[in-house]
Amino acid sequence: MGPMRAAVPVLAVIGIIVIAISYHSSSISDSRSSVTSSAATNNSADLFSATHQAALAKHAHNASLGFGEIVYISMPERTDRQDAMNLLGSAFDLKLKLVPGVRGSEIPPKAVPDGAPSDLRASVLGCWRAHANAWRYLLESDMDTLLIFEDDLDWNPNVKKTLETLSLQMQNSKIRLTEPSNYERQHAPYGLDWDILYVGTWRHGGNPELKEFVQVWDDPDVPEKEELVKATKLLDALYEFGLTDDEIGKKRVLSPAYLTMSTTAYAITRKGAQRLLYTLSYVGLRGDVDQEITRLFKEGQLRGYTLSPPAFSQFKVGGSKDSDNEERGKSLDGHGNVNGQNINIKGSARAWMVNSLKMDNWADYRRLREGKINDRDESMS
Repeated sequence: MGPMRAAVPVLAVIGIIVIAISYHSSSISDSRSSVTSSAATNNSADLFSATHQAALAKHAHNASLGFGEIVYISMPERTDRQDAMNLLGSAFDLKLKLVPGVRGSEIPPKAVPDGAPSDLRASVLGCWRAHANAWRYLLESDMDTLLIFEDDLDWNPNVKKTLETLSLQMQNSKIRLTEPSNYERQHAPYGLDWDILYVGTWRHGGNPELKEFVQVWDDPDVPEKEELVKATKLLDALYEFGLTDDEIGKKRVLSPAYLTMSTTAYAITRKGAQRLLYTLSYVGLRGDVDQEITRLFKEGQLRGYTLSPPAFSQFKVGGSKDSDNEERGKSLDGHGNVNGQNINIKGSARAWMVNSLKMDNWADYRRLREGKINDRDESMS
């Protein structure tokens, strides 16, 4: 019995120590939890700050313009266009990844989507397949978004600033259906509430029953009214969006996508890639991929936005080089790259690139001999 009685006080002391340690640990845990909760609250609050939004919008200046990646579609044999896209990318510090075009005549009949018309041109089928491959590329990656170009492209030389402003507008959108998640506020410069973001289309127009859903802002890089091509119906759309004569040429509009045409330049989210593959591959295909996308917008099966005027444009050189369709003739008559033209954008990235690469080496040496060149002469870069 003696040893047992002696052990009781010892056990009591040990019990008190255990309780004290448990209480202390609990206090530390509660304190850490409180600090973590407080930090999370502060971080959440920071996501709404103008400073954070401005920093996120600056992603538009990176090598993918704030999207996961940029890809462009080009037929394997169009090395001329691939050279041009490579030049443009390097001139503007953009990383462009090639997605090879597809020859429709080489698509096996069993791989053609259900419902495709029997007289669907091979070029239309090949165009659809190439874009579908780009959609799949996004889904096979861990990216949230993908910007898709075609290879006959030009853009506003200040496109990074244009997209930075677009990001700020979309972060503070007045036409979203839902509030942005904290993940969007932290990681997505353009949000993720859309399937397709059209930044380069030559047809524009909103849902006639919902004209009030537009977001308008000033942009110094909008083309003058006289430069807008009437055939694209862009002017009509701008009036329908509520712009006045004084505002056209000064303001840009973001609207829910409804009337679009061409696949010149557009971005997709993961959900958008899923919906496109589902509706235009798994379910079926009725015609040209750009017209099919417009149909899906009108039917409400896709959700997106259109930037008007656009930031990107097709670039035309004239003659058969403007098309990959062999049936349009074999003549190579045209104006050539240096004299090509875009539509509905201000300035030309291609023209800027040409001017930036021009030089006269021997004229520079003559200027050096005459003492007219110094260490800061930009023309020598």
